[in-house]
Amino acid sequence: MVIQSRNVRELLHTLLKPVHIDAVSFTTSPLQSAVLLASTNGSVISFASSDTTKQDNHSVNNLKMMSLLIRDKWAVDESLVGEQTRYRHKIESQDNENLFSDIYTYEIEDLHACVAQIPQSELLLLFIAETGYPYGLLKLKMQNALLAFKDMYGYKLG
Repeated sequence: MVIQSRNVRELLHTLLKPVHIDAVSFTTSPLQSAVLLASTNGSVISFASSDTTKQDNHSVNNLKMMSLLIRDKWAVDESLVGEQTRYRHKIESQDNENLFSDIYTYEIEDLHACVAQIPQSELLLLFIAETGYPYGLLKLKMQNALLAFKDMYGYKLG
């Protein structure tokens, strides 16, 4: 399977949209960035950033550095059993087989980050949001995003 860059980028761009909760008249800001990266080495495969994030070389370099930092933190936390707070998300596959993905949230500099591995793959999905973005909404957004990436379950790089 080959990753279709345009399709992935469009999906990542869609994930940036703000969350509206009508029942309590609450709207989040859009995510700053949504990134698909390699779990093996942290390289950015594809990304989308909101209009509020300038697309200059400096911000792209910052995104790459944050992606590497989060990937390293994720790798350490994955190796620790029960010592790190994580949200274990169960996903039912088409084969009626249960798949799991651990969702982690981090605070990095003045931003909130949420990362999860696409089930059985070598890919990570990373969201970067402003400090005011609630962690719970990041987790819910990640749960739904993992379902949107179901065609990439089991994807191996190289």
